[in-house]
Amino acid sequence: MNTTVLFEKKGVIGEITLNRPDHMNAMNLDLIDGLGAAVKKCRDPEIRAVVLRGKGKCFSAGGDIKAFSQMIEKKMSIPLEMPDRLHAMVEDLRNLEKPVLASVHKAAAGAGTPLALACDLVIAAMDAVFNMAYIRIGLSPDGSSTYFLPRHVGMKKAAEILMTIPTLSAQEAKELGLINWVVPPAELEERTQAIIQQLAQGPTLAFAKVKKMLNQSYHNNLHDQLALETQMICESSTTEDFKEGIHSFLEKRMPEFKGC
Repeated sequence: MNTTVLFEKKGVIGEITLNRPDHMNAMNLDLIDGLGAAVKKCRDPEIRAVVLRGKGKCFSAGGDIKAFSQMIEKKMSIPLEMPDRLHAMVEDLRNLEKPVLASVHKAAAGAGTPLALACDLVIAAMDAVFNMAYIRIGLSPDGSSTYFLPRHVGMKKAAEILMTIPTLSAQEAKELGLINWVVPPAELEERTQAIIQQLAQGPTLAFAKVKKMLNQSYHNNLHDQLALETQMICESSTTEDFKEGIHSFLEKRMPEFKGC
């Protein structure tokens, strides 16, 4: 049984936990496959928001250096199935029709950083650091690094981060637009719970449309994006959550969305 990633459904929240603490949640095929399986479980229509964490000393140290060393000794390259499965998981994560929050402590290095960036929102402890360490070991980046990073920070800054591999503090990552919130380490879990509960109580179908439109905005021209906005808002207006939103506004109370 694959225990490198834990999944738990808590009410309407799906919790995914990287579970190789003795290896700083370094990514090998087992962990990647575990992540892929956990993300698929989050398609459950009862789940309305997802949180991704790492167990142990850090969020994720990136690729498994020991496994890479064994490949070198055997005169092997990284098997194609490793990035292929990682990238399939990233696509599934982006296509989940519900918000995904990454909660980062201590370090997100190598593939750990693009994994966090592939989530919709990121909260990090004040002492967390982010480092795209691929070049340090002579590798080009994967895991969606070259897709999301330049879209967040621009081409020149992305080249700087990937080629000169600075270690970014959580505050620097926030200022660059890579993450959303920076909190004291002692408050990380409490703030993570507050945010994921807020997301889980929101209008799930509207969140799904927001996510779809943001994904499409990377490719659409203005005309196509406006057409998509037209389609999405008209579809949203047929939901029970829209009715509840209007009624609660007129009645001067907080809405009670059901995600339908």
